[in-house]
Amino acid sequence: MRTYYLEEMTWPEIEKALAEGYKTVVIFSGAVEQHGPHLPEATDAIRAHAEAGDFAKRLGKALAAPVIRPGVSDPHMPFPGSITLRAETYMMIIEDYIDSYLKHGFDTFVLASTHGGNMPAMEEAAVRCREKHPEAAIVTGCSMADVMQMLAEAEKNEGLPKGVCGGHSCEFETSMMLAVSDLVQMDKAEAGFMGGLTKEVSDKMNTEGLRAVSANGIMGDPTGATRERGMRFFETMQQLQLKIIKEKLERERK
Repeated sequence: MRTYYLEEMTWPEIEKALAEGYKTVVIFSGAVEQHGPHLPEATDAIRAHAEAGDFAKRLGKALAAPVIRPGVSDPHMPFPGSITLRAETYMMIIEDYIDSYLKHGFDTFVLASTHGGNMPAMEEAAVRCREKHPEAAIVTGCSMADVMQMLAEAEKNEGLPKGVCGGHSCEFETSMMLAVSDLVQMDKAEAGFMGGLTKEVSDKMNTEGLRAVSANGIMGDPTGATRERGMRFFETMQQLQLKIIKEKLERERK
């Protein structure tokens, strides 16, 4: 396979891939939103692009759709440059993706997001699309709970202080960006909110915006991030996503 990205393929290549059994589409969502003073607004979209192509290859007989961006990013709007979609708009985009690819002969769809704010709407969109297309297999990847548990485990495995992998522009995400992009400005990295993503913090973010919790837009501490650690984190993320999605696809196909 020359590429696993549908947008990089010609229509004859896609037609040939379908004939060879590549009937699964991996649809990753990102965002365009603030990521502190050291990461670009496109961080989630950049990660989603890198993870989607790699994931399609790992899953087998799968191709990656163009990343959906922006995303549902209301809490980040107090910071300049952030863009948010209404949840309904985001869900309609997912529906249009699946409707389009079904017409070409794809029959299995994997929805995943590098941005936690997309996940509730992504799950709802999956339910809607299953009801509309019972003939298709439609599954979702990691939940926010899955991600937060992984971050806690990553801290332990790397011997990091508790809280540095706080979930947004943190040690984990910054290291991953160092592994997949050259847009990280480590000289501007600084610690952000270190109190953890409790229900109270989450509620405050959703009602008042992230800036009410973290003045610099960071949840965690990215100052120790490295490319080498980012490569390990990338592998951890992909393995978790693969485990969850394979299990769901097996149940879906029974």
